[in-house]
Amino acid sequence: MPKETIKNSLSELRSHLDANVHVDPAERETLEALSARLELMMAEEKEHWDENLVDELEKRVILYEEDHPMIARVIRQIITTLNSIGL
Repeated sequence: MPKETIKNSLSELRSHLDANVHVDPAERETLEALSARLELMMAEEKEHWDENLVDELEKRVILYEEDHPMIARVIRQIITTLNSIGL
């Protein structure tokens, strides 16, 4: 199930954020806000998802891939799952 995969990925993302003290506080807040938006969309079972969310997640992958590759990998995993459900 894609939603279960996304939930697991969000949990993994939070674990990496909690464990990584070197993430900029403003960026941490941005990722937490993106995670909350994604959880809200899943809970509401909307037919039309916020397409800007994927764009914002893709920007975060670019930002994190060099300094925080594990965080970037989890975000990529979320994007792949969202793409698999047509977003």
